[in-house]
Amino acid sequence: MVASNRYPQTPSSTEVSNVDGMDFSHHASLQDGQYDYPSSGHQTGVQPSDIDDHVHVVDGSSIAHDVVAGDASASIPFYDNTFDMSYLSGNSNQDFSFASANFSQDLFNIWDLDLDSIEMAYQVDTSGNHGGNKPLDSDARSTPREVSKRHAAFERSPWLYKPTSKDHALNDQANLTLDEDSITELTPSSPETNIAEFSFCCINSKIRDQMLGVIFSIGKTVDKVPSFPSLALLNTIIQVFFAQESFKTDNLLHTGTFDPSNMLPQLLVAVVAAGSVHISEPVIWKMGLALQEVVRHAVANLWEQNNSNTRNLQVLQAFMICLDIGLWSGFKRQMEIAESFAQPIIVMIRRSGAFGSQRNSSAIGPEMTDSAMLLESKWKKWAEAESYKRLIIHLFIHDTHASIGMQKPPLIYLTELKFALPAPQDLWLARSATEWRDLDHKHRQQSPTTSVLPTFMEAIQNVDLLESVAQQVDAQLCTLALLHGYWGQIWTYHQSKRFYPESNSTHRLCLITEHRELYRDLSEFSTRIPSLTRNSQITIMLSELLMMLLHADPDDLQRFAGKYGEEEAKQAAFALRAWSKTPESRTAIWHAGQVLRAARRVTTARLRGFNAIAVYYASLTVWIYGLMTTSLFPPPGHLSASAAKFNSTHITLNDAASPQTRLFLSSNEGVPGLVATRDGGLEFVPLHATDRVLRLARDIYRSNFPVLEEPLPPLVDNLGNLLRDLESLPGSKVSRAGSETI
Repeated sequence: MVASNRYPQTPSSTEVSNVDGMDFSHHASLQDGQYDYPSSGHQTGVQPSDIDDHVHVVDGSSIAHDVVAGDASASIPFYDNTFDMSYLSGNSNQDFSFASANFSQDLFNIWDLDLDSIEMAYQVDTSGNHGGNKPLDSDARSTPREVSKRHAAFERSPWLYKPTSKDHALNDQANLTLDEDSITELTPSSPETNIAEFSFCCINSKIRDQMLGVIFSIGKTVDKVPSFPSLALLNTIIQVFFAQESFKTDNLLHTGTFDPSNMLPQLLVAVVAAGSVHISEPVIWKMGLALQEVVRHAVANLWEQNNSNTRNLQVLQAFMICLDIGLWSGFKRQMEIAESFAQPIIVMIRRSGAFGSQRNSSAIGPEMTDSAMLLESKWKKWAEAESYKRLIIHLFIHDTHASIGMQKPPLIYLTELKFALPAPQDLWLARSATEWRDLDHKHRQQSPTTSVLPTFMEAIQNVDLLESVAQQVDAQLCTLALLHGYWGQIWTYHQSKRFYPESNSTHRLCLITEHRELYRDLSEFSTRIPSLTRNSQITIMLSELLMMLLHADPDDLQRFAGKYGEEEAKQAAFALRAWSKTPESRTAIWHAGQVLRAARRVTTARLRGFNAIAVYYASLTVWIYGLMTTSLFPPPGHLSASAAKFNSTHITLNDAASPQTRLFLSSNEGVPGLVATRDGGLEFVPLHATDRVLRLARDIYRSNFPVLEEPLPPLVDNLGNLLRDLESLPGSKVSRAGSETI
């Protein structure tokens, strides 16, 4: 039974998760009945468009903006000498409805850790001695059993894949056979996502046979595919794909010119694979994962048979869809292959010159006097040129998400994208040549067309330029891409900080300057996001995440969580203990709080995928800060008069900025915490109540999926379970200063 679409599709990125308690360290296949995943996700949501988020959230970066603007009342010397250098040391008769994007395959246990052994790596120092490099107590040393448990935890994580003789290509092709009689009981589609709107996106039996031919062309699969999905089911899945794509900011395929008779069957197979993973019925998404494997081999065959196919747009789009599915599939083999196979497509596109400026879709403009034939020809040429742009932008965002999530170097930098900014979204979504022409004419009347649209580099260097052409470009996609461009600079900064020794004052001074300038630029850009994106909470949350990661090294966060084992966790604890006493840490937790604030305002059922990861990173940051500073806050009844006065000011991190916030950031005065809802009211939870803090983060996940009797998406549920396990650690149970009702 296909779940109803009460988890609406969102323009979120690919998602990663795992199902709690399942070991996927070695899977050779995904046979029916092998895994027991939830087959329904019945969360009711509203229209999942960023455009519908009309909550005004500018305060998150207003502090930095005040300082940059020279507001004397701000009194937050982010960029002055208070910087602590010590830290720098379908027509179908089957009415399928679909669940959220990537719901059922979200099995990526990105932080599946042995929490008992982690606790031994960072015993909280309650002695009052806060020396940055003071060794941990001897009782914190790991026993062989503890080391073994930590190593086992890392083996279960997605960063380590140990293939077995049972792991090989095309081992899941039996999943291509569906018993469609078992999925005949279908529920109505969500009113917000009506796939009937895409009923023109359908294939015929001849094209179905061509798709089946792609599967047989791989070899070694004939005996494993005794049957293939019916035409009705395939058409429904294709319509699901395009319905879900319509909600994405960086959607990949041009719906208006979709013509199966002129499309490569490999691309159609990729579309079916991607559409399948939007449906929570296990037999369907398993089929999607099996088809993803077919696409990878089929595209490779096309490249080998004819090298000119490395420049073919449809082939590249098929492979891009394959990477999207595989990287976040949750199965280590497919994830590793997808991660490693991102390099070839990047090289192919780069060497084709598509990163350059020779393809300019804006030069192919329609005229009101164009004949129908000429207009159709112009539209298709424009759509192809625009598709190349959006393919590259999609690949760039995909690579950035992979870099942040997997903590690996980015493969594409924004500086490489030298083509003009993409055209307005309504032009891209036009269903016909005449609609495209009329919309283009409307845009020209509203704002005189600039002779040459700016490039991404010109826009990032002068944001005023982007605002001046906002009616002539896809401002929301441009803003999203530009924002992702900052990650490459953040990554380089953290690498440089590790590369140069602390004793090298010249380089350290350069790093301080680089950090200050980067933070200022990112803060200024973030103030433009509400107007450029119609106040997209997803984009605001991403900007706050990037500012947080600039001040809290994500590698240290991962090492502290046990990524590299016990010794590395201890070293990370030393570094983070020193970090917790710097202005850097206070700025980091401020932006972490703003991430959580934006997450509260995200449209229902949209905290999934990369958005859920952002919430996790933010909660991890404030949790670590609370652990490292616990001894600074004695329990009630043990406060001196001065300490009581010091602890009387509440600094609410997930609220708008205030004078008290500015004082805390500059002088460390006050008690940082988060405001949570409880029994219909509000309460202040200090960060040193670390277990309460993690519980608040879990509540954010739950509140975004308000149908309590239904399960959360696997990624969200998995991250929530991890936060719950961290919450239960002995080191986290330090809530001596209880919450206070506001």
